[in-house]
Amino acid sequence: MFKTLVFVSALASAAFAQTSSTNTTAAAAPAGNPLIPTNISSTCTAFLTSLDSNTALAGCLSAMSTATSAFAPGSSTSSSAAVTSALTNLCSTSIDSTCPESLFRTQLANFLTACTPELVSSPVQDVLRIYDVLYLMAPMKDATCAKADDDSYCVMQSVTTARDLSNEVSESDTLAVSDLLKLLYTDNAALKRRAPVSAIVPNITTFHDTNIAFLFLNPSLAVDKLCTGCARNVLQGYMNFEGNMPYAPGLSASQILDTQDALYNAITSVCPAGFLSGAVKAAGGLGTGGPFASSAAVPAVNSKYAGVLSLALGLATLAINA
Repeated sequence: MFKTLVFVSALASAAFAQTSSTNTTAAAAPAGNPLIPTNISSTCTAFLTSLDSNTALAGCLSAMSTATSAFAPGSSTSSSAAVTSALTNLCSTSIDSTCPESLFRTQLANFLTACTPELVSSPVQDVLRIYDVLYLMAPMKDATCAKADDDSYCVMQSVTTARDLSNEVSESDTLAVSDLLKLLYTDNAALKRRAPVSAIVPNITTFHDTNIAFLFLNPSLAVDKLCTGCARNVLQGYMNFEGNMPYAPGLSASQILDTQDALYNAITSVCPAGFLSGAVKAAGGLGTGGPFASSAAVPAVNSKYAGVLSLALGLATLAINA
């Protein structure tokens, strides 16, 4: 479960760090900010820079980052007490009120208005990455807080240990938090040379290939893993959010969520009819080639707390510098 909670921490930290770093060099943006591409329109540049002046967004990201701070880059926490505390903080009504879904929907709508060419007609991958991070914040948090039919947190349940995170990870059932963090973000020296700000960049490949956004659920899992309350609740959470706020470029263009269509098709092909009822109508047709637009799960950091650690490290990483 650790792996899952780490992602949330990383995502929140990355987004928060981006707003902080942009603020530090606002007068020189975008040249002074390594996180804002230089080959984009002035309206898109202005919007990305203006995110820093949004106190509501900054407050939300700060609260989310603080809630999962035990799993932020540089952390070595892996105790059950830390996991329980992080989940309690992240899934509290306080975070819900500080980070309402409407906050992200508004910013995403403004993002599309200001950066339509960069997102749709002539996609710029660095801009898409920022959009991905901002888009993931609300549904990723909800996925982390999703519960199974027995009222236990889904991130506390092991999905699979199908493959390693990378060739650097052994086949052991354990993985140090520091090693996991290295796979989730890159401390980019080239970007650092552009400005005196932190340049921790999310490793999108790791996020994508592990299907970490969906708590490591992947299309190749057995029926007993796909047809569960957790699989239903996690996928429905994304589908409901997408129904209220469609992913502008189409999910097939997402650097992280383009695996959702395959996961949806796998679940609907092996689970009982109506298994995903309620969310399908809202989210259907959002992508190409299916209702939305194969990865394998990572090994456990610890047989008991694998999911939470990765999600926290991951969400902290994406958020540390979206």
